[in-house]
Amino acid sequence: MQSFKHFTAEGNVYKMRPSYFLPIALIIVLPALSFFILREGKYPVVGWLLLAMALLGFAGMITRSLVIDLNTGEIRAKAALLRPAVRIPLSDFQNFELHQLKQGFFTTNTSLNICYLKNGKTKRALIAQGVTTRAMQRILNEIDEIISNYDRQR
Repeated sequence: MQSFKHFTAEGNVYKMRPSYFLPIALIIVLPALSFFILREGKYPVVGWLLLAMALLGFAGMITRSLVIDLNTGEIRAKAALLRPAVRIPLSDFQNFELHQLKQGFFTTNTSLNICYLKNGKTKRALIAQGVTTRAMQRILNEIDEIISNYDRQR
């Protein structure tokens, strides 16, 4: 059995390990900033909004998941707090998209999307998000390796 950096294997079910760096950094910075704003007393609404954003970030971090289940032949992805989980049969899978958002010379966001067919229409679902394209490319390589192993087994 092969070991992966971003996935844990439980038989034929692969679960992506969560990345905690960016959410935890925001969860620490936003309440600290909120504390200083509330302590000054000039803009209490902004302080409470920052605190609410930290709580929403924490809730989003807990609910995010990506599972590749080779027993049932599907990918289950939940990438956002308010969006429902997406079930994508591997037979409907088309390709992956890697999007990079830049502000000037700096990359601010990189997202990995999966494209699939649903009722004859092409749909997209977010499966991973980060700052660097290298990290998203590594996740993509591991997903591709898992899916290609599944195709060889069939």
